[in-house]
Amino acid sequence: MSILVRNLPKSFTQENLEDLFFEFGSIVSCDMVMDDATGLSKGFGFVEMSTQDETDSAIKALNGKVIDGKKIRVKWSNQEKKQAAAENSAPSTPRVIPENVWGSVASNDDKSENGPE
Repeated sequence: MSILVRNLPKSFTQENLEDLFFEFGSIVSCDMVMDDATGLSKGFGFVEMSTQDETDSAIKALNGKVIDGKKIRVKWSNQEKKQAAAENSAPSTPRVIPENVWGSVASNDDKSENGPE
């Protein structure tokens, strides 16, 4: 159950991110995205909780929380949304296209031969 956390302070560390989610349950993985050049946070990260209930609780409690004067945004990651949507949607039935889909259409050549008299 992957969570995207955005708008984090640049001073935030991997440990800070883990501490933020620790009270909501078991953390499967936690990845703070860092800038290689500066060594500082890029302001976002991903946290994966072990159950959907833990994920939902964390999102509800932390979305909009103010940390160091910044209001963080916490939501399901897009990848999780796509996977959930794919699992919940039934495969579409193949379309049946009739052989005579276009009917009989006269060509321009036919019209010129039968032009006005």
